Amino acid sequence: MRRFLELANERLSLRVSERGGAVVDGHTSDGRPFLRPYRGEEDTFDVLRGACFPLVPVGNRVEGNGFEMGGKHYRFEPNTGEPFYIHGDGWLGRWTVEEKSEVGLTLSFAQVEPGKSPHVYRTVQSMRLDGATLRMDLSVLNCGAEALPFGIGFHPYFPRNAGTKLSAPASSWWTEGADYLPKVREPVPETADFSRLRELPVRRLNNCFEGWTGRAEIVWPETGLGATIAADPIFSRYMLYAPAEDPTFFCLEPMSHAPNALAMAGPEGLHVLAPGETLSGGFSISVFNHGEAQ
Repeated sequence: MRRFLELANERLSLRVSERGGAVVDGHTSDGRPFLRPYRGEEDTFDVLRGACFPLVPVGNRVEGNGFEMGGKHYRFEPNTGEPFYIHGDGWLGRWTVEEKSEVGLTLSFAQVEPGKSPHVYRTVQSMRLDGATLRMDLSVLNCGAEALPFGIGFHPYFPRNAGTKLSAPASSWWTEGADYLPKVREPVPETADFSRLRELPVRRLNNCFEGWTGRAEIVWPETGLGATIAADPIFSRYMLYAPAEDPTFFCLEPMSHAPNALAMAGPEGLHVLAPGETLSGGFSISVFNHGEAQ
């Protein structure tokens, strides 16, 4: 069994699995987690228990498992125990190591024929440590014979404790409806307004925030750690997931499209790529000692 891939410099360390192209966990050099710690065994790694995985060729759920484009119906097949296709194919596949150094890693994954989705593509994901910053990039190339809608994103899991604070300014959000799908777009309510640093509310959150600036900050007072997030402009929205039943983590997921955009807005709700076209974007997490000047 191949072991986790490891990156490290004088400030940060990262473990990565070829399974799902997923980040397993991330720590500072003195052992403080800036991504959710992995508690499982290496030989039974579960992507959903790790720290981050890529969303490709579409993020979140696809209501009805299909869409219409150019007079043709395209079909998705459920890829988990849920009724709807979710989070794309990449997180369920095995990625290939293209390049590896002490501080950098490039992985690729190819869907050579339609499977659970109608997409045929090649995707490349890179990770690099630069001082106290982790930079992650993702690109997808339409290798099929026809234009199709594509979307990308990242699904990071962050540690959470009673004092964890978040700021992530946005202009609106989607309420959550049935089957975990977005329901109504409306102004962000005061109870979920993260335009300034505040603690996460003690209740479930599973909402898409629109009009995101691409900037966010997380503070963990208990560990004396903080992190700033900087996402490329393609990620003008994020999903915020904080389950009530497990208060030890939350997710802030940069996305290139709204969840369920295929059902709500059609193919133009994503990025329609012609054969040979590429969609790409990335984000960074910069770690700092809370209370010190950044």
